[in-house]
Amino acid sequence: MSTPSFGTLKYSLDSLQQKARERTVKTQNVEYDLETLIKRIGNKTIKLDPDYQRRHRWSPETSSRLIESVILNIPIPVIFISQDVDVDEEAAGNPRYTVIDGQQRLTAIFDFMKNELPLSELETLSELNGAYYKDLPPFLIRRLEERTIKCLRIDSTVDPQVKFDIFERLNTGSIKLESQELRNVTARGPFNDALKMMAKGENFRKLIQVTEKYPEDNTKVKKMEDVELALRFFALKIEGHDKIKKGFKEFLTASLNEFNKFSDSEIMSLTEQFEGYMNFLLEALGPQAFSKWRVESSSLKKMSNFNAAVYDAIAVGLASTVSIDELAKNRDSLTKSLKAAREELFRDAKFFEAVSGSVNDAAKVATRIKMFAERLAS
Repeated sequence: MSTPSFGTLKYSLDSLQQKARERTVKTQNVEYDLETLIKRIGNKTIKLDPDYQRRHRWSPETSSRLIESVILNIPIPVIFISQDVDVDEEAAGNPRYTVIDGQQRLTAIFDFMKNELPLSELETLSELNGAYYKDLPPFLIRRLEERTIKCLRIDSTVDPQVKFDIFERLNTGSIKLESQELRNVTARGPFNDALKMMAKGENFRKLIQVTEKYPEDNTKVKKMEDVELALRFFALKIEGHDKIKKGFKEFLTASLNEFNKFSDSEIMSLTEQFEGYMNFLLEALGPQAFSKWRVESSSLKKMSNFNAAVYDAIAVGLASTVSIDELAKNRDSLTKSLKAAREELFRDAKFFEAVSGSVNDAAKVATRIKMFAERLAS
């Protein structure tokens, strides 16, 4: 890439100055004692989970070690918060802030001080293992309430996009963001919001092996893999596997950006279709509809309760062959066809190969969906 000449740079000086004014981040150092911080989080004055944040992923042990550090007055990293610009809230004298960096730390502290987290795996203060906040001796409760946390408050009123930029930059080099977590930041929009709601569907969660009790503890939910599975269904059904050119991650991201352009009515219709197919599959094949099987001594032996490649084949194969209206009309016959197709194809070496190895290999994706759709249509 050639370096711009001084003349070119001078010509663009006005543009550079304008961008610098618009995107310069104004900050203010503030300190909150934990008692105040917890109250503000509790009454939503400080919002812990803006749309671009990842879901809480710290283990109880990691959270406990942070609490131990706070009790021992060990310094913890600065929390970055951004002032919102909701005029109505400011007029009411109740400004609202969102956490840009520090969600995991603040969630751990909030959960503990709300008696939702027992301490565990502590080494220095091992006597506190198993203790909830309410179990602490009074002097430690006072110490926690009066402990101050340094925050850097960011005024992002000039350009709202700046808070997302800061989030991405601050998280570079920290816990690696998973693919869907990144899309949640970079491909925001109405369809992305709808996917997050679809992923919470009771029947869908049963199919992808997310238990009803404490779903937030499931790895699929923590890493937003459940949301990615919902996106995967639409990307393969609407866009088609032939558009997997640069790679599967890029294919999903490009698909989501396109889907975010859909109208509210289109998104509502697609949401209903997704729920309809998932409800039918649960009823027809049970909660282990997307399990993987192999032939062993002429019988089929289950290898796993859920497999993303099998999910592609069955869910997308069904949706590509049978309309949502046909499900209700031919429920019994379709159920028999689904069961027969699944058993027959798992005895087919070509199909088994297509659901094995790299889940996102374009050729395998095409093969497994095509084979299941053709068997279902026959």
